[in-house]
Amino acid sequence: MLRGLFIATIIFLIWEISCVIFEIPPFMLPPPTKIFTSMYSNIDILLNHASYTLVEILASIIIGSFIGISTALIISSSPRLKRWIMPILLASQSIPVFALAPLLILWLGYGMSSKIVIGVLIVFFPITSNFTDALNKVPQELIDAGKTIGFTKFQIFWKIKIPASLPGLSSGIRVATCFAPIGAVVGEWIGGSTGLGSFMIYSNARLQTDNMFAALLILIFITISLYRVTDKVLTKYVWWK
Repeated sequence: MLRGLFIATIIFLIWEISCVIFEIPPFMLPPPTKIFTSMYSNIDILLNHASYTLVEILASIIIGSFIGISTALIISSSPRLKRWIMPILLASQSIPVFALAPLLILWLGYGMSSKIVIGVLIVFFPITSNFTDALNKVPQELIDAGKTIGFTKFQIFWKIKIPASLPGLSSGIRVATCFAPIGAVVGEWIGGSTGLGSFMIYSNARLQTDNMFAALLILIFITISLYRVTDKVLTKYVWWK
């Protein structure tokens, strides 16, 4: 925590000094003092937008994790289904989010649901990929040990392969936590009137660059905080490797 604050302070000091020395126009790159002043002046509005974006991010992580885990379990348990599902997964990731976002907003509207779906599309694949890879790389000696004591295929899967693969799943969830804000903000950029992304677009159109950076700093804080909380929870409950 202290190390992060120290690094942030150094960055802001260099940023502030650079703006003064090179006389950078505030509409191009406002100094941190101007950004923090804007943040203080618009704190109520920013918190309202931040809470909306946070709900979208959390919903994307929860739903994306459920879909990602379910897909990985299906793929790992049935090679036949894997041959049908993998092309669909790869196709879903080959299309840029910016290309899908306008269609999803057209189909689902400008509300929260379209942003959550965009977030889920970004989140679920790293979870599916990491968990599937972990399930396929369970040490053979553990499986052989299960067969030796008379475990059925179902027991081997749920009592050996699943626990041994949870560290891989944890890695996927950590990655997904960092990616989830991208989906929410992209959706808000393209369509919507609420959320940090919408506030950034609104500010940018009026050359209120300090407001835009204030929203960006809050988004960075949310992302880092979510990652730290997720990492602590997963480290505590999935401590083995």
